[in-house]
Amino acid sequence: MDMDMSADGIREGREPRSAGANLLVFLALLPLDALVGGYAWLVVGIGGWAAAHNGTEAAVPVVELAGSGGVLVAAGLALCWGRYRGAAVAQFVLTAALMTFLLSSYG
Repeated sequence: MDMDMSADGIREGREPRSAGANLLVFLALLPLDALVGGYAWLVVGIGGWAAAHNGTEAAVPVVELAGSGGVLVAAGLALCWGRYRGAAVAQFVLTAALMTFLLSSYG
């Protein structure tokens, strides 16, 4: 008998985790989100401040924003792999909202 098959012939899949487990994992990742998001916010703010004081046009810090967004997306992908799909969706939404907000200050 196949290892993924139960006694009645129904294939057992990898079930997602409970809502409570998703919430706990998401809350556990909030310090990481705050550190990475704070870094991205700091980079955008320093770039805008420097441009304002130099009298130049502010440039989007693409490498820093892509790096910080990539860290948050990697955490979301790890959550998907660990079957914490609710926490992963929240992680992706948080990342998209943060990046949209930071890029909106550039026009």
